[in-house]
Amino acid sequence: MTVPISSSEATALYQEALQILQSALCSTGMLVKAFEETTTQARTMHTEYDGVLRASLAQHCSVRYKDFDQMLQQALAAQHQCEKELSLSLQQFLQEQTEISQEVLTELAALPAAQQSERQRRAEEVAALTKKFAELHQRRREELLEMLSAFKAEQEAFSMRLRECLAEAKKMRLRDLREMFQAFERATAARIAQTKARRQEVAEMLQRFRQQRKNNSKNP
Repeated sequence: MTVPISSSEATALYQEALQILQSALCSTGMLVKAFEETTTQARTMHTEYDGVLRASLAQHCSVRYKDFDQMLQQALAAQHQCEKELSLSLQQFLQEQTEISQEVLTELAALPAAQQSERQRRAEEVAALTKKFAELHQRRREELLEMLSAFKAEQEAFSMRLRECLAEAKKMRLRDLREMFQAFERATAARIAQTKARRQEVAEMLQRFRQQRKNNSKNP
């Protein structure tokens, strides 16, 4: 015989779900802030080195302004595309968190109106859904933080190479710069491809979640 859920158990379930949702909201805000800080820092570093390196190369007449500008613009375009892909992944994260948290809130709101004989089962389903939301949030948050960390590391490595170019401006040649920028663009292209592939995987996962919830609603 199924024991009906008590009022204290229901209260504990509500409290746990709301605490998890609040924690997810706070950490999501921190993730958005980290993204903004990372991309702003990357743009600032490139802008600073752009001006100084242009002046140094021009002074030593080692590379023509037009050639340097063309290569730099291509590298910056690759960086902006990488930022765009990261932004899309972040938007997807916000969408999935909103969607699943709304499901949790909907189930919580419906629990008091459920038949007494069904409340225990419904409560267990809400608890399982809440747990799944917490696990998914943690996993996706860590994944996006790793993406941001990798992006930041790539940008810092590129900036370090620009610093080396400053030190070697007298002997820097067009071929050296071209190889450096091409290496940066290849790394960025690989990062973009990985980000797109992961976003597709998450989209498919969300579709399976929606289908499962739809099936569950048809078979209460």
